[in-house]
Amino acid sequence: MALLRTSSDFRRLFCASAFSLTGDWFTFVALSGFVYHRTGSPGLTALLFAVNSLPGVLLIPLIGPLTDRFDRRRLRIACDIGAVAPVVGLLIAFHLRSVPLALVCLAALSVFAALASPIPETVLPNMVDAQDLPLAQAALGSVYSAGLLVGAGLGGLVTATLGSSTTLLIDVVSFAVSALLIARIRRPFSAAEPGRRMRVWADTTELWQFVRATPVVAAFLWLTAGLRLSYGMVGLLPAYALDRFHVGDAGVGVLYLAQGVGAVLGPFLGRRITGGSTDRRLFVATGALAVFGLGYLALAQVSNLGLGMAAALMGHLGVGACAILAINGLQLASPDHIRGRVMVLAFGLSSGLQGVSSLAVAPLAATLGMTATTRLLGVLAVAYAALWIIPIARLQETHKTTKSDRRQEGAHERTG
Repeated sequence: MALLRTSSDFRRLFCASAFSLTGDWFTFVALSGFVYHRTGSPGLTALLFAVNSLPGVLLIPLIGPLTDRFDRRRLRIACDIGAVAPVVGLLIAFHLRSVPLALVCLAALSVFAALASPIPETVLPNMVDAQDLPLAQAALGSVYSAGLLVGAGLGGLVTATLGSSTTLLIDVVSFAVSALLIARIRRPFSAAEPGRRMRVWADTTELWQFVRATPVVAAFLWLTAGLRLSYGMVGLLPAYALDRFHVGDAGVGVLYLAQGVGAVLGPFLGRRITGGSTDRRLFVATGALAVFGLGYLALAQVSNLGLGMAAALMGHLGVGACAILAINGLQLASPDHIRGRVMVLAFGLSSGLQGVSSLAVAPLAATLGMTATTRLLGVLAVAYAALWIIPIARLQETHKTTKSDRRQEGAHERTG
């Protein structure tokens, strides 16, 4: 709260992200209800998640260079303003009762979101002082989980009481407020004046060369991949509430509430355990991935809602800590001129692998059962974290040796 009070630019960035994400969930809730009522197909409702993520993944080679080569402030404002058109298209689709038109509009919205979402993470190191960056990242990271809690909950309530058209109009307002807040930020969004020329192939090649040459960046990307590959088991929470705990729709909401609380608190807990140590960040993020797996392994064992809430809370403390520590590590390890491409790659990797994992859960649960699928993916998360401990320890040792050598070289130069 002190940081939000004292840093007006960070406050505007934080609030813009909060408004935009909450509005996105308002629209997604309204669209999910529309598609289900029009088709009666749970499969088509699940398809919305794929439509919401895949266009952004496919456009990573274009979106990354855009984020680094163009003015990031203007790009974010353009995305907020441009996203109004697909929302208006959804209003038309709802009026015409056209599911295909609604899916096309969702795909267009996902492109704008893929462009806009990495920008706050990319520019955050330019918005706050270096000593405030870990706290600012924890706060900004918690917005994503809070957006799910507030946006999905209020979106459902508004749609049920005032109708889907009102929900979409609220999303339009959220985009307008976000654009206004971004326009009022005074600090520069880039360390240097952005270049106007974009070379997709050369910029993408530069990104991969940077990832290969920077082991800590590669390590955080691999941790992100492990987290999202096992994330599909989160989609089984409603099945646990309904089939095992027998608590109905209210129980589904309570389990998702426990998940959201864990995901909101996880970034702050991870920051506290890390204690500002750069060297400790990889170890804590890896441990948090294991905690995610252990939480869902516990969920597979319990038989009542109270213990299920505790297991979901534990698991998503791990999710929140792992995800945000990874993003913060990528921010610190990436120079400004390439940070946009790194953030877009991280967001795209998360979205794509989480979609793959979610799609795999349905056939796995049908074949193995809900409990066995949860155990399988829980073991995957724990094993993935365990396998990474040794490479990370070696990487940290190499990093310490390099820093020691640099200090010695500096001492020799001063002595000379």
